[in-house]
Amino acid sequence: MLEVELDVFSGVPNPTWTLSSRQEAGLYERLRADSRQISSATKLSPRLGLGYRGLIVRRVKTDDGPWDRALASRRTPFANEFRLGLGQSKAGSAADWLVRSAGRQGVELNDEVRKVVSRGVMWVPRLRGPHDPKERVDRKRVPEDKVAVDAPYALDAEHHETWWACGSNLFSANASYFNDPAHVTHNNCYCFASNHMPDIRFARPGRRGGHPATALTCGACIDGLHADGWKEGCEPNALTIVMVMWPGNDYHFYRLVTGGPYWWWGHKPGGTPARYTDDCGHGIYQYQGKGYAPNNICRAPYTDFCGYFYQNNNTAYVA
Repeated sequence: MLEVELDVFSGVPNPTWTLSSRQEAGLYERLRADSRQISSATKLSPRLGLGYRGLIVRRVKTDDGPWDRALASRRTPFANEFRLGLGQSKAGSAADWLVRSAGRQGVELNDEVRKVVSRGVMWVPRLRGPHDPKERVDRKRVPEDKVAVDAPYALDAEHHETWWACGSNLFSANASYFNDPAHVTHNNCYCFASNHMPDIRFARPGRRGGHPATALTCGACIDGLHADGWKEGCEPNALTIVMVMWPGNDYHFYRLVTGGPYWWWGHKPGGTPARYTDDCGHGIYQYQGKGYAPNNICRAPYTDFCGYFYQNNNTAYVA
């Protein structure tokens, strides 16, 4: 028995459905004809962006269906879990064919999700410049975006500066910790933001505090953050995070991972690798009011900016 997961969300559970016997047989023949479409389910590129990231196919149960019969007859073998949609196909794409199967299995994708999927997998381009806090920043080449970048509060701060460099921050540029192959697919954006690796793939604001967010809006998810202990002001040993929203569909988080002078941010798109770049390939850092931060980076379709939140790292847990 095969289950298909459409990997399109960062925080909430992705659409999933089970294939019929006829669909199993159709998928097997397509993959046997062109196995180059198959990618590893766990060895993932850090260049996968927000939005559509292909499909995950899992063998969730052994039975007497077409897939298991084909494997038992020692025809072309396939792993029990793999990803489709990331590789090239010389014929019709098995990934596109599977997306069309969702409706026939009772899973209706809304128009916004279909639109994002129709654009194909979002690959983050490779741009010049630093992409990691460990890399050297040329201060003369820090990009100056058209949108003002929020900078940490200071005595002479401008009125648009809306977050605070707390007196006792916790900074941890630890994407590599979350990208351990044993854990990378089991923790989402909220886990990374909270600096907590519980292996909960779809951690949700408020669930740990007993009041999980009831709607996919800024207001409802902010209520969930409050239940989990996040505040709009500084805390001792504070983590600083940002929440953004794909209205009505999903949430996503960023975490401040270094202090000044460059103020790097990181994020983890769902069950894919954490990184310090946005979807246009820019390093997410700022220097003296220039550069990029969560308020002015490429993060479509997460159009709603919900705000900055703080919590003592010792109490920032998710569920």
